[in-house]
Order: sequence, then structure tokens, then C-alpha cells
Amino acid sequence: MIVKASYLLPRKGSSNVNLVLAKGPVLNFHHKNGAIVNAANTLCLGGGGVDGAISEAGGETLYQDREKLPMISLGMRCMVGDAVITGPNDYGSIGTPYVIHAVGPNFLEYDYKKYEKPDQLLSSAYKKALERAKEAKLEAVAYSLISAGIYKGMKTRHDVLKIGMEAIAEYISSDECYDELTDVYMFGYAQIEIDSLLEIAEELQFEKAEMADKVEENE
Repeated sequence: MIVKASYLLPRKGSSNVNLVLAKGPVLNFHHKNGAIVNAANTLCLGGGGVDGAISEAGGETLYQDREKLPMISLGMRCMVGDAVITGPNDYGSIGTPYVIHAVGPNFLEYDYKKYEKPDQLLSSAYKKALERAKEAKLEAVAYSLISAGIYKGMKTRHDVLKIGMEAIAEYISSDECYDELTDVYMFGYAQIEIDSLLEIAEELQFEKAEMADKVEENE
């Protein structure tokens, strides 16, 4: 993967957490004590886009672990704005022992003049993913971009990604953050996504940590 930028996000009473913006598919991420975050649907059994790619990479083992997730209502294993975790396990070609399945809102289902509720749900999905990581004491978490494709509806890509980045920063600076967490990655598959992420980090005035365009190999 290609690291485009890295930032230091302050954490209460402990060392900073690295926020890394990386170009490429989230499946390029490898870490022996980490997780990738899947942009899942409420059924948590696979879908299109990144969800489909992760499902294919994880193979039968991931499917079986997802199928074992408890149903909370008919056709629902995870509510919108929440996240669930599978693992640890050997998930095919996925380079992490855990996969976190976060469900963002479909902005197409909401009145574009009344986006406050889905905005909150999107922020919650990002934060809940880190809560699941905390339960497993994971050192590194790598996000695919949630609700950033067709689900963004009338929202701009910039606005959707900013909600996600702000949510990550808010969690890290809160009392809920945990000591084991060292790195959070956001993966932009397309150049336009990376460009937006870099612009947002500049808007939020994050402290730059290292040089860009670094090819990185994870543990």
C-alpha cells in the first residue's frame, strides 16, 4: 500500500495515535493484531463493492463467522450506526485476524434537507468500530470508507468522509480510547477519495507526522 500522509491525533493521558491515509484497497492492510473495517449491511453476510471484495477474500471461514453473528431482528445482525466483530480467525487472503463490520446509513433513504440523523448514524458507525476494536484490544484498525459510494446520496463525498475522520478523532481524544491502539488507517481506493481525505485532514489542522508517498509493509 502507499501511505499518502500520517498525522498525530492526541489521546488523553497517553501517547498519540497515528492516523494514516493510504491509497489502495483496504485488503492491502496486514497486521497480526489488527482489523479491517468492512462497510457492511445490516444482514452482515456480504454485499457489493468493498463488502463483496472482503467477503470473497475472507472465503468460507469469514462467511461462517458472519453467519454465527446473532440475529437481533429479522434480517438484521447489526443496526445502522453500529458495528460487530468477527475473529480471531484465518480469513483467507485477509491480512488481519479480525474483521469489523460497520453499518453506515443509506443517505438515499433520507430527505436531503434533513441529514442530521444519518450524519449521526455515520459518525456512530465509525466510533462503534473502534469500540469493537477496544474489546479485542487491537493495536491497529484499517477503515474502508463507509457510506461513501452510492449510499452517500445527495451528500458530497467530502462531507461524508469528513464525518468519518472527525468521528475517529473524537473517539481517540475521548475517555473511551484505549492504550493498546497505536494506528488507525483510512484507505481511499480512488485518487479522488485520497484527495478528499488529505483536504479534510488539512481543514481539521491535524499535526503531520511523516513524509507522504511511502510504500509501507505492515506486520
